[in-house]
Amino acid sequence: MKSTDIVTAFLILVLTFSCKMPEGGIGSLQGVVTDMDGLPLESVAVVYGDSAVYTDGAGAYLYEAIPEGLQGISFMLDGYRGTVRQVNIPHGQTGTCDVALDIYTSGWAVGAGDSGYGTILYTSDAGRSWTRQGNTVMVPDVTLRDVCAVSDRSCWVVGDVDTFHRRTVILRTDDGGQNWTNQGVSLSGTEPVNLSAVISLDGVSAWAAAADTCLILRTDNSGSTWSVCRTSETAVRFSSVTTNDGQNIWCCGTGTDGSAVLEYSADGGLTWNTVSMAMEYSGQRPEDISVTPSGVLYMAGTGAMGTVRSEDGGRSWTRVLESAADLVSIDVYGEEVVRVCGADGLLYISSDGFGTVSRLTPAFDSYPGGTLSSVSFLRDSRRGVLSVKSVSGASGNILYTEDGGNSWTGSTVPFSFSIEALDFVGGFN
Repeated sequence: MKSTDIVTAFLILVLTFSCKMPEGGIGSLQGVVTDMDGLPLESVAVVYGDSAVYTDGAGAYLYEAIPEGLQGISFMLDGYRGTVRQVNIPHGQTGTCDVALDIYTSGWAVGAGDSGYGTILYTSDAGRSWTRQGNTVMVPDVTLRDVCAVSDRSCWVVGDVDTFHRRTVILRTDDGGQNWTNQGVSLSGTEPVNLSAVISLDGVSAWAAAADTCLILRTDNSGSTWSVCRTSETAVRFSSVTTNDGQNIWCCGTGTDGSAVLEYSADGGLTWNTVSMAMEYSGQRPEDISVTPSGVLYMAGTGAMGTVRSEDGGRSWTRVLESAADLVSIDVYGEEVVRVCGADGLLYISSDGFGTVSRLTPAFDSYPGGTLSSVSFLRDSRRGVLSVKSVSGASGNILYTEDGGNSWTGSTVPFSFSIEALDFVGGFN
């Protein structure tokens, strides 16, 4: 062998060994995640890199096979302030990291116009007190129909058409409500439409449903542009839209023959299918729909529809609550805690998927015969709010609870408002 060949072979050998990276060890991490009161939190995402494990019913988790050394671990749960901890993962052993997450206590309520602009109220103390936001420049003088609180900074509000400017109303804030912008101006190629519902999980993708036409709208860029993603052949109006993952979307409403209609998308609203529904009779019309984390659907409506449940994506339904009164709003927590409210001041609460039900009239003393127009709870399921409208619909108030809904107290509001909808950060309304 030539000397040059020997040198070349030696260099290749040296480079081969010098470029080989040493193999690092791995370890595990365990712990318990609670709220600030020390109560365990279930389904908290414990995230390392692009994968995660989830806490169980006791708030406990075990994350195996994490590279040893100092690692950043994220803890996230909808409705709670996420946190990142720098944790030292021991080689071949299990480290411990217990975390307490602080809950968001902020939310918004919306309703009829007053003093020249639509009503937007904000709370930072779980509904005890509310302040009005917006003004005649930011918010048109229309009835605002629905609200989706994405975070304590970002929120969407939709409502009736701004006839003065001939615009669809899709209001958005990204600074906690100090400023509101109407994104409805981006909706081109169609006449302005009244909107009844809006939903978003991440503040980037969102869906809105029309109150008086067959249209469903969609954005995938935080509302910079909105477009029609569904023109239904069977619906004449939509009342509510829901999702639990941003991919499976359900939108309920009323059909051309007066019957219930359910539209479904499995790809975030790109394509849609009409799900056949068979209510007891055509006068039963859905007003609200909500979905649990596992995909169980609850729907409530008018015409003695009561509340129905579907465990197969809406293909079949079972009546779980009989009610002669019209029911207009649903709030779900976990898989089995459901609250439904509506006409005659009625509130129904079930903690076991309607195996048992409590029937309450929390606003009877202040607004006898009024309608409970919306219900929303924090993710702790203890603190929540109700909006009540008078019989005439001209005035109303907000009530709050701190014991899961057994007792209610009047909130502090600037003056008597007619509220259509409310939502806490992390909610699913």
